[in-house]
Amino acid sequence: MQLTVEIGYKNSCHKSEQSYDAFLEKLKLAIKNSMVRDWYKCVWISDRQSLWLSREVYSEIYMAENELRAFVSKVMIDNFGAEWHDRPEFSKLSASIELNADNVKRNVPNFANIDVNLYTVTLEGLMDTVQSDIYTDAMSSDSEVQKRIKSKIFSTTQLDKMKSALDFLRNQYTKKYNIWDKFFIPFIDKPEEFQTSLTSFIANRNHVAHNKLLDYSAKEKMLYDTHAFRGYIKEAVRKFDSENRSEEVEETLQAIEDQKEYEREAHLEIVQSEAGISIRDRKKILALFREVIRDIYRDIHEILYFNEVLDVNEINSLKDEMDEQLLFTIFNGRQELLNVYGLVDIDDSEGATSVLKISVVGGNDEDVATESIEYVNGEAEYNLEQTSYMPVVKDSLDDGNKEAVKEAVNEFVLRIMDDCETMGYSEERRAEEDWDADAADILENR
Repeated sequence: MQLTVEIGYKNSCHKSEQSYDAFLEKLKLAIKNSMVRDWYKCVWISDRQSLWLSREVYSEIYMAENELRAFVSKVMIDNFGAEWHDRPEFSKLSASIELNADNVKRNVPNFANIDVNLYTVTLEGLMDTVQSDIYTDAMSSDSEVQKRIKSKIFSTTQLDKMKSALDFLRNQYTKKYNIWDKFFIPFIDKPEEFQTSLTSFIANRNHVAHNKLLDYSAKEKMLYDTHAFRGYIKEAVRKFDSENRSEEVEETLQAIEDQKEYEREAHLEIVQSEAGISIRDRKKILALFREVIRDIYRDIHEILYFNEVLDVNEINSLKDEMDEQLLFTIFNGRQELLNVYGLVDIDDSEGATSVLKISVVGGNDEDVATESIEYVNGEAEYNLEQTSYMPVVKDSLDDGNKEAVKEAVNEFVLRIMDDCETMGYSEERRAEEDWDADAADILENR
């Protein structure tokens, strides 16, 4: 026996979903509950009220799914390129794309000439792919491993054992990283909550997409979950876009600076070539001053190389700083005897003068020497009659005073050595006198 129950309104003007009929929902469920105990099976043929609810939920789910697919696509393209789905690790996804792409293009001819790969895979398949691992491109080169691979390949002759051989080969590759952990997690504030929300979203999507029944309570719960999930996606997209925009802005600004620098250097080469001068920037002027310091240091290091009393430490590289800098020290054991300082004032404008001040300071702040090295930058101007650049100021380095620094340091070293020799003689003479006195006392006592 079969009983058919139809519940609804007498006329076709039914209430809209904006004025949801809660009484109708309670009525149909009450009738179902009262009858289901006495009947073998209850088959729900159709439910217009449930369809209204599904339509509202599916609209939100549709938006959320497309936002999720767009986010996944952005991240994957950014890290793997437009053909990211062709990687060997994504072979299942590629097969699904190949199977469904023609149907998608045939169904909507206006979009037949775009890349539809993003729309041809199931949401589950897409999420499984972005949570997979990436492996190295090469297997281990260990000879023992190579022997085992060869043995597996040649000994596997039955199709049912082929999977075991393939699994063995797959395990020979080393895992590099997990896609989700490396490229997606950085944009997601609460990964565990996102994952829980994603699981609920996929379950809700499948329920509504497959025309399963809904009541008002289920609709409200699904809408709440979907709104929350869309919030996670929007925040992740915002972070991704913000980071990418920052990188793009930096790259653009850097490209502009590089172009300006290239144009400046190209113009500078023309000016220098036509005028026969050098117009140096701060780095090149500093390099000239560093060479002066190195020349002074080399001579002093040579003087002290075989000295058993005095030594000089390693040179400190001169920096483009406003403060005075310690360049090197002459010492005796732990005692510092002489320090050499440098102070730079660099102006890389055309025709400007840059100065390196060298101060040599002995013990007790003795002013051993203070000299200046000057560099004058080249300057040129365009001559209309000559139709070329002509020199206004020739570049020059006046480093003659470095010889005065070398001489002052050398004299200081000689003075220290003389003092050491004098002190050594006095101590030796005092020791001889003490010995003579001791010897006389011994003879007298005898």
